[in-house]
Parts: sequence; C-alpha cells; structure tokens
Amino acid sequence: MSLSLSIAFASNPRTWPILDGRAKVDGAELTPNIVHPSELFWRQLKYADFDVAEMSFSSFIIALSKGDRRFVGLPIFTTRRFFHSHILVRRAAGIERPQDLKGKRVGVTEYQQTGALWTRGALQHEFGVTAADCEWFMERTPDLSHGGATGFEPPKGVTLHHIPVEKSVASMMLSGELDACIHYRGHATLVNRSSANLAADPAIRTLFSDPRAEGIRYFEKTGVFPINHGMVIRREIAERNP
Repeated sequence: MSLSLSIAFASNPRTWPILDGRAKVDGAELTPNIVHPSELFWRQLKYADFDVAEMSFSSFIIALSKGDRRFVGLPIFTTRRFFHSHILVRRAAGIERPQDLKGKRVGVTEYQQTGALWTRGALQHEFGVTAADCEWFMERTPDLSHGGATGFEPPKGVTLHHIPVEKSVASMMLSGELDACIHYRGHATLVNRSSANLAADPAIRTLFSDPRAEGIRYFEKTGVFPINHGMVIRREIAERNP
C-alpha cells in the first residue's frame, strides 16, 4: 500500500522535480505544498503542519537541543549561501569594513535564523566582531518567530530589541534608525514585515564591495559552503516506515 505524505518547501530549482513529477519516492505518494520558508518553518515548528518539510537548519538544531523529538532530520540541503558577504550598511553610518560594525545598530529578521547565525560566526571568526559588540534589532514578533516556537532566548551579554510592529528592518534602515542589517530578504509574509528592495536604495550598499569575491575568499580559506535549509520528516512516520 502506498504511503500518502504531505510535503512542503520553497519553490526553487532543487524542488521543481518533485512538483513536476520527475522525482518520485518508492512506496509513497507526495502532495506538494509551496510555502515561503519564513512562514513554513514557523508553521512546522509550532503546529507540525506537514509530514515532510523544508526546515531552518539552526531552528531544527535548537528544537532538538530543547528535547523536541517530533522530527527526524534528513541530509538533504535545499539552499546554501555565503551569508556574511551580503550584509547591507547605510552609506552615512561610517562602516567601511566589518570591524566598523562594533557599537552599531544592526537589524535582523530573526536572531536565531540560520543566515544570521552563519553571519555572526563569520564576523566573529574572520573579523573579530562578536555578537555582543553590536546592538541587535529583530523584526519578527515573539509569537510569530521561529524563536517563539522553539523557546529561544538570546545569549547573555547580547543586546536584542524587538522592532515595534508599526516598523520593520526596511523602514528603520531607510529612516537611519539602523546602521546595518544582515540576511535581509524583502518579502513580506505571515511572519515578516519588510518588503523594500534595500539593495536598490542609493543610501544603502553592501558592506563588501564585491560579495562574490568575499564568498570565494571565505570558501578557499575555510572549505565551508554554509548550509541554510535542510528537510525533516515526522518521527512517527519514519519509525513506522523505516
């Protein structure tokens, strides 16, 4: 008998073969659902809406560390990116190099998200800028954040503010209330408010003048191509159908 599974992921070239039927699973019938990652991860972490789902790598690790055993991680990685190379800064903020981020107001969609985690790691280990060196402003509200679904609390020594609901990372970057932002994606969703194309604004630029070259430098030095999203399956399904 064929197993019926609901599966959810973002639409990208790695997932299209499941949508058009080229990729099949022996013994299973898949019902695909396209959901924006930010909304998908919150729904899966909060309500376990799908049998199989794309998942934030950092959020899954945090959930496991807190004893959440609902899902089994699958070694399938749908996206990778050199996140730190795409940091955005205000031209007027006096940030010419990564070390200049110390003492600055930095916006982030969500502090615990994988892209922000990789960025903070690169800032610390490549450039000596620790999380405690910056003042952080997070867009997602506690009730709609992945952190809210995993019980995340910022580490001691880290200053983290929640951006008021009438504002966003985008609006605060454009108004000058923030000096920089990391892992910015201008797509308003159920859990995100920012929608402006900040990279196109003349007052804003990438911290690294050549993000591609910085990504190459980082890879050649470390050998690491950072994982962003993986996949999970409900543990009860995996155990019933090993």
